[in-house]
Amino acid sequence: MTLKLCAPTLALAAVVSLTAPTAMAQEFPSKPVVIVVGPGPDAMPRLFGHKLTEMWGQPVVVEPQPGGGGIMAMRTVTRAAPDGHAMLLTTGSYTINEVIRPNFPLSLARDFSPAALIGTLSFMLLVHPSVPAQSLQELLKLAREKPGELNCASSGIGTTAHLGCEMLSHYGGVKILHVPYKGVAPALNDMLAGRAHVMFSVPTAIAHVQSGALRALAVTGPRRLSTLPDVPTVAEAGLPDLTFSSWNGLHLPAHTPKAVVAKINADVAKVRGMPDVQKRMQELGFTPEGGDPESFAQFVSADIERWRKAGKDTRVQVE
Repeated sequence: MTLKLCAPTLALAAVVSLTAPTAMAQEFPSKPVVIVVGPGPDAMPRLFGHKLTEMWGQPVVVEPQPGGGGIMAMRTVTRAAPDGHAMLLTTGSYTINEVIRPNFPLSLARDFSPAALIGTLSFMLLVHPSVPAQSLQELLKLAREKPGELNCASSGIGTTAHLGCEMLSHYGGVKILHVPYKGVAPALNDMLAGRAHVMFSVPTAIAHVQSGALRALAVTGPRRLSTLPDVPTVAEAGLPDLTFSSWNGLHLPAHTPKAVVAKINADVAKVRGMPDVQKRMQELGFTPEGGDPESFAQFVSADIERWRKAGKDTRVQVE
């Protein structure tokens, strides 16, 4: 179901009313559900939202709110009623922000209830064809020969791609200029035009690799992508410290009833297990991942510690 959205949307306004927690747990979902998306692509919430709409008999609306590095989206959900009808699509960008932004006002652990992990995804290390490097090691050699002449585009300050650029320079022992853009689309457009040289991108850009418009040198996860079997991991390419991945999950406002959280977790697991959903996730570079809300909370905590080390090593900090 497609709805024209405005700020605030009618669907979002409907979820901010308070209702007795016991009734919420029994009736969920009793009205439209909104998945608020901050930084990052919205492919997963749209895929899962479509399936949950069919399962629940209530529309699941995806509302992009990319501003403020995720703060806008987080605030929207924390201000909603804790009844499951407002969800936040969480990604690795949120755990990074808690590490590199010392004054970040919100915390996944303090202000939200973890509901469900959807999956993890690797990034592709891409270069424009004008860059004379056929491998990661050749890229590092080129960067050493021309310090500061290559740039690395990202979708914005504090994103996973931003940290990827900084880690490439630090762990590769080179100087590559990080250039932040306001979102994935403008960064990718400049990559395709040759104005940007290097970029870490989720595999949704794989069509540009397959067409030859961009060249993939490596993938950042622990395994090769099934859609790019000939492209090595960064560890295989000789730079294991560059290994990282991101993830997608769903968080709810703090104090959401456990029965509601459990239902959302179980229904997301059902969707994640559907063959057509798994096929689409793999096409987009995702590895389906699950577990109960408690294990998801532990996953997020471990991710924060991983990025804390990367942030300390690269000395990235955003005021």
